[in-house]
Amino acid sequence: MRNFIFRNKQIFITGLIIGGVFLLIILTSSTRKVKGPILAPSEAIPDNTTNQQESDAGVYQPKGLWNAPSPSDQIVSEDVTPEAPVEETPPVKPKEILEITFDEKGFSPPAANGFKYQTVRWTNKTDAAISIQQMKSFFDEFKKPVDIASGATLEFELTKAGMWGYKETRSGKMGSIFIVVQRTTD
Repeated sequence: MRNFIFRNKQIFITGLIIGGVFLLIILTSSTRKVKGPILAPSEAIPDNTTNQQESDAGVYQPKGLWNAPSPSDQIVSEDVTPEAPVEETPPVKPKEILEITFDEKGFSPPAANGFKYQTVRWTNKTDAAISIQQMKSFFDEFKKPVDIASGATLEFELTKAGMWGYKETRSGKMGSIFIVVQRTTD
């Protein structure tokens, strides 16, 4: 045993040094007081709020642009008039129809872009009827599968914005429409 320790003396010394360093880290971290994170000062908080901060001693109030006060929290001067709300332009109802076909290969195009209030037209080019069902609840009209006979079409107005996924129930082929709001650019 003595020969083993003598041959591996360097390994034992390195282990003792590493163990001592870890012990020192554990002892110093357990005696240190934790104050909380140091955050960048907020440019949105006025300088005259120092009295409020002194009265709230001991209460953690993070600072930084990600914690900027809401408009109701900001100090408003009497000589500043509030800005008038910006009126949004009304949405445009597109005249063009979004054409989607279904054949043996599936939906074409499989991923389409559409506008809110645009009409989408699915055309069944197969020899059998198909059923279209949405993948997640989005449109009430598609809560249950909607059938399209062979060679027939189905038109539907997109009344919501967002990503809408659907599938053909028998084949499992999927399609989607990314619906955005189109605004006038007068």
